[in-house]
Amino acid sequence: MKLIFVILLFFFNSSHSFEYEKLETKSGIKFWFVEDKSIPIISVSFSFRGGSSIDFSEKNGISNLMTSLMDEGTSKLTSSDFKNQMKLNGMRLNLSSQKDKIDGSFQIIASQLEQGFELFYQALNHPRFDEEDIERVRKQIISSIKLDESDLSTLASNKFNQFFFNEHNFSRNVKGSINTISNIDRYDLINFHKNAFQKNNVIIGVAGNIKKKKITELIEKVFGNLENSEKIPPVKKFTRLAKGEETYKMKTPQTSVLFGHPGLARNNENFFALRIANYIFGGGGFQSRLYKNVREKKGLVYSIYSYLLSYDNDGVIVGGFQTRNKSVYQTIKNVKNEWKRLQSKGISRKEFENAKAYFKGSFTRNFTSTISIARLLQIVQYFDLGEDYFEKRDEIINNLELKEVNEIISKFFSSDELFFMIVGEPEG
Repeated sequence: MKLIFVILLFFFNSSHSFEYEKLETKSGIKFWFVEDKSIPIISVSFSFRGGSSIDFSEKNGISNLMTSLMDEGTSKLTSSDFKNQMKLNGMRLNLSSQKDKIDGSFQIIASQLEQGFELFYQALNHPRFDEEDIERVRKQIISSIKLDESDLSTLASNKFNQFFFNEHNFSRNVKGSINTISNIDRYDLINFHKNAFQKNNVIIGVAGNIKKKKITELIEKVFGNLENSEKIPPVKKFTRLAKGEETYKMKTPQTSVLFGHPGLARNNENFFALRIANYIFGGGGFQSRLYKNVREKKGLVYSIYSYLLSYDNDGVIVGGFQTRNKSVYQTIKNVKNEWKRLQSKGISRKEFENAKAYFKGSFTRNFTSTISIARLLQIVQYFDLGEDYFEKRDEIINNLELKEVNEIISKFFSSDELFFMIVGEPEG
């Protein structure tokens, strides 16, 4: 068995150590691993690039339907038998389709290691896709699509994606539509599973009470027999994001508004500067400018926020709020004003230092459990942040200068690039 490992030891806030190893299986599957003896649990976080972005348009939602069926039995076990075995062995398995990837997590008690990884192998490699299960899960998804049409927040999110991402694949609903879901049969699912779960397309992080030789064998067992014939292309850059406003009328006492603006890829050298700017603008909860000026001072909303969404080689800034119908355009005007103020005047020294302190202090929350550690290892690999990311993260933040951040804000933030999706009955 081929074993490659690098041991790196880092310190956080002078009191937190973090050690990980790079491992490789005999068939060339690379993954990052942390041995954690504190609790008898092994956690695996994994992802496959692609997700709903590689759905065929006429069968949109196939990725979501497939992942929803992955715990509904295997070639050896029926749905009820598989779920009973999961319960008896203290195993957890979750898969979900995102716009750019399929995310998965697996956890098992150390005493049930062999049984758990056997079930994991069967589920990932030989899903049952029983006709009866397909129809049952299909009906559940169709029901949820119908419910989404009457839920203000979900409808606003779907409409925002539809208009904001324009002609990009991200404009489609991950769940698909009633028509496209109805077009999918068992043969489609089998073929999509084969293409979506490619060995050369998987990113894995592992943490838990297990030795590196054993976990390397088990990772090979689960992922080693997957197809290795097709490379999923990276997410395309956003070349035509929407600007201005779109309104979708819906009878409701409140209106939901989502707004968007171009962002940056996670591994962009200016990402942390953008992260600090967004924290101050709308990502810092009670400390953000949006909350203080739109919620506290003017009482226009109950909550208001913004956050960064990053993908393979691009990203966006997204925010939102709900307000009374008569306050919609007044609130939008205030958001635009705060955006313009940020762009023209930048941030203060105090805001800058508080944001830096927050990002340095909050990072250790990722070390609270084996699954959160495994997830962190997987994310750093997924976004290609570098093997020395844990060592350099604090250095990157410390080296940021206020002048540098404000220069990036003045160049990057543009009120002309903002897009607002309004769902409800706005007055005025």
